[in-house]
Amino acid sequence: MTREQFERDYAKIVPAFAYRERNGVGIYTIPAFSAYPDIDHGFSARTGGVSTGCFSSLNLSFTRPEQRDNVVENYRIFCDAADIPLDSMVMDHYEHGTTVLLVDRLDCGKGYTKPELPFCDGLVTDDPEVTLITGHADCMAFYFYDPKRQAIGLCHAGWRGALDRIGTEVIRMMRVGCKSEPGDIICGVGPSICPKCFEVGDDVADEFEAAFPQCDLRGVNEKGKATIDLWRVAAAQFLECGVRPENIHPMGVCTYEDTRLYSHRRDKGRTGGMAAYLRILKKS
Repeated sequence: MTREQFERDYAKIVPAFAYRERNGVGIYTIPAFSAYPDIDHGFSARTGGVSTGCFSSLNLSFTRPEQRDNVVENYRIFCDAADIPLDSMVMDHYEHGTTVLLVDRLDCGKGYTKPELPFCDGLVTDDPEVTLITGHADCMAFYFYDPKRQAIGLCHAGWRGALDRIGTEVIRMMRVGCKSEPGDIICGVGPSICPKCFEVGDDVADEFEAAFPQCDLRGVNEKGKATIDLWRVAAAQFLECGVRPENIHPMGVCTYEDTRLYSHRRDKGRTGGMAAYLRILKKS
């Protein structure tokens, strides 16, 4: 894909999100995904939970140094607000890599009431008994839905995973495990650190430019430091897989700027974690 082709396709991608609250719990959604009645999805805000201090209040990360009972209760509150069956959740076990696992109802509870999955940053299923869950606190959540095969995928895309094309790997797993075709897949990107807030060293910026030469993704902030546009990186890997530009839907919400969200960078690591979720409501 040339730069001209990428810019032409990227111009067709329009960020959009919706936000709702129920019992104090905030949930971000992608309007294009909400238009499909046979799936449900969302991304948690930090409000409505029982955590205190820097974790206030809906911390959904078991890896933060706070009481596990608080996180368990936060998931109960969150699932009630989002109408997610508690026992349907399958959680990623991320390591900022590109491992993607195909899961089904036998995996329900893993990471919550059962031992964790092996290390993985992405999950794929076509089982309506499963709710996919991934954790975030600046890193991107990639959502995937194939309405023809009624298959879904969800992943944690940190900058290392994004650089190594975890989105490509999720689409590959959907093809192998669910017979999906990229041209049928709808992709979304959840709240994450925005282009102007994602400051990096020149070495990291150089790696991104080498990996995605079709993108104009490098910038400079007011401090003269390099920045990288991860939202363009996401679109680039979707497009090169064969996803149509009109099927790519970023929320365009910055975790660093939106105080309703946790941000690892903004809060210098003393913060909680959010959850992305995606599930099939019914199979036709």
